[in-house]
Amino acid sequence: MRKRFGTLGAATMIVLAFMLACSPVSVRPVSAAAAPAPTGDTVLLLYDSLALSTEREGNVETLERLLAAYGVPVAALSFDRYAEGMLKSYRRVAVVRNAPDLSIANAALVSDLASYGGDYLQVGGRELPDRVRARLNLTLDAAPLDTVRLEAGDYGQTLSAVADLDEIAGASGDAKTYGTLTFESDGTRSPYAVSAGGYAYASYLSGGSLAELALAYVLKDWLRITGDFNAYVLIKEIYPFSDLELLKTLADRLYEAGVPFAASVKPVFYNTDYPAMQRYIQALQYLQARNGSILVDAPAVAATSTVGDGSLRGKMSGFIELLAASGIAPLGMGAGLFWTYDEVYVSQGMSFFDTVFLGPNADGQRVRRTGASATFAFSPYVMPFAQLQDFERRGVAPRTPLPLNLAFSFDLFPDAAALEDAVGAISRSWIPFADLKNGTHAVHTDRLTIESSGGGLVIDGQPLDIGKQERAVEEDYAYTAEARTSFTKLFGIQNQILMVIIGTSLAVFGLFLFIGYRRYKRKYIYPGGRHDAL
Repeated sequence: MRKRFGTLGAATMIVLAFMLACSPVSVRPVSAAAAPAPTGDTVLLLYDSLALSTEREGNVETLERLLAAYGVPVAALSFDRYAEGMLKSYRRVAVVRNAPDLSIANAALVSDLASYGGDYLQVGGRELPDRVRARLNLTLDAAPLDTVRLEAGDYGQTLSAVADLDEIAGASGDAKTYGTLTFESDGTRSPYAVSAGGYAYASYLSGGSLAELALAYVLKDWLRITGDFNAYVLIKEIYPFSDLELLKTLADRLYEAGVPFAASVKPVFYNTDYPAMQRYIQALQYLQARNGSILVDAPAVAATSTVGDGSLRGKMSGFIELLAASGIAPLGMGAGLFWTYDEVYVSQGMSFFDTVFLGPNADGQRVRRTGASATFAFSPYVMPFAQLQDFERRGVAPRTPLPLNLAFSFDLFPDAAALEDAVGAISRSWIPFADLKNGTHAVHTDRLTIESSGGGLVIDGQPLDIGKQERAVEEDYAYTAEARTSFTKLFGIQNQILMVIIGTSLAVFGLFLFIGYRRYKRKYIYPGGRHDAL
């Protein structure tokens, strides 16, 4: 018997890793649309630049994800792609000014913004439509390049010198203010943002900072969103070849700390009967039994220039059904934002779920937009827990309600020490983390329906027992079919005869060496016939 993680076991994990990385999922090429087709409450997001290589880089994507967390579809365009008359199709427009020193060069956009009567939000810049400036009675001053402290909700953060920052020096008396900016050099304080009557202005947005949370408070009111929101713990980067024992230990430690969690696990489409895959399934059963909720992570995808082969839907539904057959009830999906902008990914990979945790786009992956982004009934905003640790808590326990559903994420830890540090930090955060299973979520394939409500899991109408389901995993699995052989018995006998002959020859040769050695000693070492000394 081999050891549990012997040579063949390691080989299996490599095969599974290869299958994960090389899943033949691709996007069909699409042509750029001059005017994205709005649907319902679609927000038209316009930006002057992506602020590459500055502290604002990524803030357009951040705003897209914030809007997605409220279930709002987004059509994003740069200023230079705007065509005359587009604004008439949208009830809301958001503008991001990352290069406020440059005036808008698109005359059609300037003209349409001047006459636009819908809801308007702007982030940064002093060039605003007259109607917006008048309603907010907004006075903006260029702030000096200075270290700034931002406070929002229960948290504060000191930001390094922010270039091209405009402070709100005055606003309408009935305008609502959000957060506080304090300039270190002279102690000047100004609101982070203001809003009134469907118009809103925020001074600044950068990804990875407290400005994300600060802007969420503004968006909640601007979109007229009501209701309560929760925080969740999300564990990511879970593969069949991850350290599954460490994963189980993490589940135990979170369970002991009373912290429910969601685990976004990589799907496997091939060789699902291998022992390594069975151990993966067992680990997921264990997570579910320890108050964990399972999400299906987006699979690896091929280059966007290739033609889609239409296989993604069958592969995703097959993995969902494999989990269900193993007593595991996935409640949603984890994906990068770019998935929501591609019709193939949405229709074939995401249409099973009404719950999707949308994270940042990894490795700069993008697709050519064909319209507004897809939205989901429940889509928490994913923020790394390490980012939360960079915030300074104002007070001990939470006092201000969250402005949106937040999922604080971790990648699966490299070792036990990192795991213990993270669990300790979660326990000290004073955040009341919610259990995903307590919400209403549904997953539908052509063959089955998975649902959760009030903490229970149901597969096709049958309540699921989430107790741990251990079973033996075959260790001597035949990874390849045994080839048919001939003369096996004859060759076996021949091998035994040859071994006997070789062994006998070696014994005789050893005997001759021994006799020769004694004769040598008698003749040369003891001359003169002193044989009695031998």
